[in-house]
Amino acid sequence: MRKKSDILKNMPKSIIVETNGKVVVGVYGGKKSLKKLKHKKLKDIFDAKAYKRLKKLRKKKSKSSVISWDGQEYGAYYKSDVFYFYDITAYFEVESKLKQSLSELTSKKEELQAVFDLAANGISILDRDGMFLYANKFFQNMMEYTMEELYSESCISLSSAEYAAPSKTAVEKAIEFGSFEKFKKVCVTKSGVHLNASMSLAYLESRDEIIMITSDITEDIMYQDKLKKQVEIEVAKRSQQHEIMCHQSRLAAMGEMIDSIAHQWRQPLNSLGIIVQGLRHISSQKNIDARFLKEIEAEMMQKLNYMSQTIDDFSMFFRISKQKESFNVLKSIEDAIRLIDIQLKNYNITIKITKDESLDLSVLGFANKFRQVILNMIHNSMMAIVSKSVKNAKIEIIIKRVKNNLHIEIVDNGGGISREDMPKIFNPYFTTKDKGSGIGLYMSKVIIESHMNGLLAVKNIKDGVKFTIMLKKGYEDASHS
Repeated sequence: MRKKSDILKNMPKSIIVETNGKVVVGVYGGKKSLKKLKHKKLKDIFDAKAYKRLKKLRKKKSKSSVISWDGQEYGAYYKSDVFYFYDITAYFEVESKLKQSLSELTSKKEELQAVFDLAANGISILDRDGMFLYANKFFQNMMEYTMEELYSESCISLSSAEYAAPSKTAVEKAIEFGSFEKFKKVCVTKSGVHLNASMSLAYLESRDEIIMITSDITEDIMYQDKLKKQVEIEVAKRSQQHEIMCHQSRLAAMGEMIDSIAHQWRQPLNSLGIIVQGLRHISSQKNIDARFLKEIEAEMMQKLNYMSQTIDDFSMFFRISKQKESFNVLKSIEDAIRLIDIQLKNYNITIKITKDESLDLSVLGFANKFRQVILNMIHNSMMAIVSKSVKNAKIEIIIKRVKNNLHIEIVDNGGGISREDMPKIFNPYFTTKDKGSGIGLYMSKVIIESHMNGLLAVKNIKDGVKFTIMLKKGYEDASHS
């Protein structure tokens, strides 16, 4: 049978010290070096703090104690002049780390709680039925409920009647899909105030709980409504201004047209005047040739028909079209030229149209408005040429395909546009003419870009200027046909 001392000395983490009161009479376990402690006094072995605790054990003032001894931590017990020391250094270190971790967690919890309560949004925790488990101060203040009162409420019960069912659906979708974001609804506070709210829900599967973040967007919606009204007012003002400018543009165009009519009618009116004077001379003759009278009648009717056609052309020009239609670009250009042809001839200005015969010249848009643009371009070129007394004056209109678009270029040799004026020529009411309205080019750009989804550009070239109208045609690439 093994001796008690043999069993004890084989316990490496435990030390047993036998005493006869204050002096060590035997040491078991631990390191062999501890044997030298035999016959030493306890107060010489332990520091004052540890010795004091051992004295309390011996006097039975405490059942156990923890002491530091030789750089280790021991749990100490005493019975019948024997001290039992158990090495608890590892446990002590773990306990110390746990205490530190617990302290840090407590600190983090306090920080998170502070962030939770001081957040600028309502944050709440719900169960799977939408019942409140917790809500931060912001949410409580926003909804005018205490936490105790919220325990008997849900995110569904705090919704206005029309949003009760959608709120329940939002909770179900959050559980099904893991989240449901930016759900907008109307909440009702304890005092009955209706709030516009935006809510985002996230489901925590491990806890079977839902985190809900609620934002009061009442002021945002009021601001958006106010902004919307301001935009509507501004759009109405701009629309009214646009209508005024359109009216002014048409009045300016009418003024130019009346001038054109005067030019168109001057020659046939002069001819009719001469014929009428001739008839007075013929009527004084005794024998009047009937065939000759018929020839005079035919010539007069030709002049009158020409003048009537001129009126028809100009009335068609001012006819308002509200729906887009397919029209031929070349025909519209020729119609516009015919309205101003007499003036061009009077100013000795040659006008020429160049086009690719294979092009399909039909486009979808507003034929009258397009004619107005072409007429305005030609009239501007004509006035520039006249103001600078250009010799060999000419205007060329080139119709061509560029990639998938139809380009109409109006080119003149009227001297071009100054560098200072170039950035401003499409601005409303900007003009370089003495009696110009300044809305012709502006309205031309509006018509092409806003009404016909095209582009109007300008650049100076040698001796003149080139306006380019780009219209989407959608030609297919020949290589893929």
